[in-house]
Amino acid sequence: MKAILEFNLPEDQNEFEVASKAMDWALLVWGIQEQIRKWSKYGEHSKPEIAGMEKILSFIDTEIENKGLLYPE
Repeated sequence: MKAILEFNLPEDQNEFEVASKAMDWALLVWGIQEQIRKWSKYGEHSKPEIAGMEKILSFIDTEIENKGLLYPE
């Protein structure tokens, strides 16, 4: 199976850039989540700071699920 995305350049340049960088965005968000997990697990942070980190992770997870997004395999 093939899927082809077609853009009318230069009119659709912004949409093309967004689509072509989607993997980079997914990996960026994944990396941020992993770093926050490391900070909350191994860093020297107060309970309120850890609670804030966990709240951010929960927010990201909820948004990913609500938008039907998947991380690359």
